[in-house]
Amino acid sequence: MKKDNTLKQAARWVARTFGYKSETLFGRILWAFFAGSITVILLVVAIAISDRAYEQFSDWRSDRKYDRQQNDPTYLHDYYNFYVSPYVIHHDGCQSYLYNTKEGRRTISDIQWICKSADDSLTVYCQDNKRGYFNMYTGKPVIPAQYEKAWVFSEGVAWVMDQGELHLIDQEGNDVLGRAFPYTESIDSYCFHQGICPMIEYNGRIGFINKQGEWVIDPFLSYVNHNDNGFWSGYDPDGNHGLLKDNGEVFLPFEFDYIDLHYRENYIYARRLDHVDQVYDCEGNLVNACSYSDVISMDYSSDEFLYQSYMDDYIRKTQSANCMKYRTSDYHYGLMDKNGKPITLPLYKNIEAIAKDMFLCESEAGSVILDSKGKEVARS
Repeated sequence: MKKDNTLKQAARWVARTFGYKSETLFGRILWAFFAGSITVILLVVAIAISDRAYEQFSDWRSDRKYDRQQNDPTYLHDYYNFYVSPYVIHHDGCQSYLYNTKEGRRTISDIQWICKSADDSLTVYCQDNKRGYFNMYTGKPVIPAQYEKAWVFSEGVAWVMDQGELHLIDQEGNDVLGRAFPYTESIDSYCFHQGICPMIEYNGRIGFINKQGEWVIDPFLSYVNHNDNGFWSGYDPDGNHGLLKDNGEVFLPFEFDYIDLHYRENYIYARRLDHVDQVYDCEGNLVNACSYSDVISMDYSSDEFLYQSYMDDYIRKTQSANCMKYRTSDYHYGLMDKNGKPITLPLYKNIEAIAKDMFLCESEAGSVILDSKGKEVARS
């Protein structure tokens, strides 16, 4: 009661300070001003409280919706869905899981990625940075995610890595060899093709083994990978490139500096160790024995002079040489006649005409002067 009287006395003191008297016009205006101000303040506070309450309610609803999406095994998002098979969907959004549409439920949750095999129903999946396998027609796990690395099944078996070593497993996850092999990133694909698979020996060389773990091609390569045209391409420790067929037969010997397979054109572009570019078809037939990237005409400075009036001087007249130069893919040059027939191999870093039938050819070993027949005239 005493506290209430104190507040009233304070209010009356404030009112008297501003000259408030209820019976005067000034007092009524002052009272209306204070009442209106308090009303506006209360309205603003009420709006702020309501807005904050609405935000908290929206957040609560959003959290409940997210929890439902996160924990409800029957919930399927309507975006980022990709069919693995007619009844199995891989949802690859902020959550990632497999969903069986026939059963109306998720089969594997919290997966990071999947990788399908081209000829097997078992599909690799990653969960908690471990690899396992699921059946692509049911979406259910067959081999739990327990391996450090795993490759797709090929010809009924697959390679997995456990404790840094490779093991060959069957579709039940059993180790079919009972022994391990070393792993290397120098092999692009640990898959079997026509019964063979690349493998590295402990000495660092790569060969090919069969499903019994026996060497069918002794280790002699430093790198190998498989491509869609059905070839194993790689190179030996000296950097010599070559091609093997799926079954391990030599398609192009390891005598090339570079090999490039053009899938759309169905051609193989190979550069020999002497810098000659060649083109093969996928049957092994030589289509072009000497391909080149560019042909350049060459001029030389003759003994004739021309007067240049704007320079008030004479300059040597340039004339066309009897040969051209052709350039290969690695920027080496060779001599070519006017009919487009190569005269020399592309052994030179540059070629310049110094006379109608004389050409200065520069290489890593030095310079040589050749005539228009490719015969050496002088060496420096």
